[in-house]
Amino acid sequence: MASTHIRDEERRFRIDPADPRSSVSDIVQSLVQAIAESGLAPGEKLPPERRLSDMLVVGRSLLREALKSLHVLGLIEIRQGDGTYLASRPTNLLPQVIGWGVLLQTTEAQQLIEARLFIESSLVRLAAARSTAEDRAAMWSQITVMERAVDPAAFADADSKFHFLIAKAARNAVLFSVLENTKSLLHAWMARVIDDVDDRSELIRQHTAIAAALEAHDGEAAARAMEGHISAVTHLLQNTLPAGPSLQLE
Repeated sequence: MASTHIRDEERRFRIDPADPRSSVSDIVQSLVQAIAESGLAPGEKLPPERRLSDMLVVGRSLLREALKSLHVLGLIEIRQGDGTYLASRPTNLLPQVIGWGVLLQTTEAQQLIEARLFIESSLVRLAAARSTAEDRAAMWSQITVMERAVDPAAFADADSKFHFLIAKAARNAVLFSVLENTKSLLHAWMARVIDDVDDRSELIRQHTAIAAALEAHDGEAAARAMEGHISAVTHLLQNTLPAGPSLQLE
């Protein structure tokens, strides 16, 4: 019988049926839990869409939205015409997503973006007063990397490093730790944005404005530049997501 010929990766993949009222967020949670417990190695293939849909007892359209969210988070790779695979590169995001509760197009996402706005605004104000010449030189160095980056992943990496250099320069371990806890997700979101943007000059201009304000030790200007940057990136992110509730900053 066909059931006896389930591939090895499917045999290891156990997933509980979803509640009939399940949202995309709930389905993502179930998928992440199943991936974590399946023992699938990076690069291994997940069961096909139809099989996952049957296992979860959910429609294919809802399942696809959940898979898109996992793709945005960098947990899976969707290969057109081939199937869905666990991301080739090991990620430390997988165990965190379960605790965070999905995060894309959810109340949690909105709250995380708001938290990032307040945290980074505070960090950049502190960095304006506490950063050293060496700190600021390292930030300018990352802007240079962004300007020269051909690969979107290299740009996203430099972008992430720029923000955490500011956090480090603020010399506040508590605020730094809060931001550090969201590092993987923020990097995944930035990579998604960069991959969808043809002209990165505006993003470079935004980072330059932040660095210039820090160089002038102007905390208020630095905070305004940071807030403008986060707001702009949030709108860019929204354009890459499946249709649904908007992620907005007040």
